[in-house]
Amino acid sequence: MPFTEKQKLEVKEKAAFRCCRCQNIGIAVHHIIPEAAGGPDTLDNAAPLCPSCHASFGDNPQKRKEIAEMRDWWYRQVSEKDSGPDLVLLSKINEKIDGIWHNQGAELRDLKEILRKVSNETIDRITPETATVASSLIVNASSAASSVRLGDRVHANVLCRKCGTRIGLLIGANTCPTCGAPLA
Repeated sequence: MPFTEKQKLEVKEKAAFRCCRCQNIGIAVHHIIPEAAGGPDTLDNAAPLCPSCHASFGDNPQKRKEIAEMRDWWYRQVSEKDSGPDLVLLSKINEKIDGIWHNQGAELRDLKEILRKVSNETIDRITPETATVASSLIVNASSAASSVRLGDRVHANVLCRKCGTRIGLLIGANTCPTCGAPLA
């Protein structure tokens, strides 16, 4: 039996709608110990993972303890932070990204509108202490937004979501040449 919608929402909110491993948005709630291996549908067995981290780590029995540790660490980080977009906006962003992952292109327009609001709020909160990191993240986001999949095994201007490697042009592969993660 899968997680209930209430359980999924609780996990997503505790994680601020971010992956517990890479902190990317667009997460789903996954079983640490899979249902097929007897994993229960409990919050203790739930982890917020993005599709890339789930593909790389989610089905690896040797990584189960690490995923639980990363989840617990991330929950602590989120609970200690007091800033960032509110959970309602993060929930909407996550829903839109989930729709895009499931080939519902109509969600993209709505996602852009929500991201404009989050972007403006984030820019308004930049302080001298956070300017360097915030600027780097915004530049990285703008670079990632312009990446292009030109065809099967052909990518241009790609940023690997797992290791952060920037790839100008990649021909002949659908995975990052540095870490082997699948490229979106």
